[in-house]
Amino acid sequence: MSTENIPMQVDVFSGEFWQASLLRQLLEEYDIFSYLSNELLSIIDPVIISTTVASHVTLKVSQADSARALELIEEYNNSETID
Repeated sequence: MSTENIPMQVDVFSGEFWQASLLRQLLEEYDIFSYLSNELLSIIDPVIISTTVASHVTLKVSQADSARALELIEEYNNSETID
């Protein structure tokens, strides 16, 4: 199988499942396809897995979308909460 047509995947976030899920939805609203790695491992048994690397998921996007995705994530992280 040739890998010439497979876009390079870039990690844009690594953290807890719920955070990555929110960011994935945010990127989806801007038509940026993303997926979570370790998604299933992180929800098997959070108590047991919380002390391992599997408790964190990684949000990945294509290299072509990575700059825009990182901008959106930074903007989200710097936004103020509504009281």
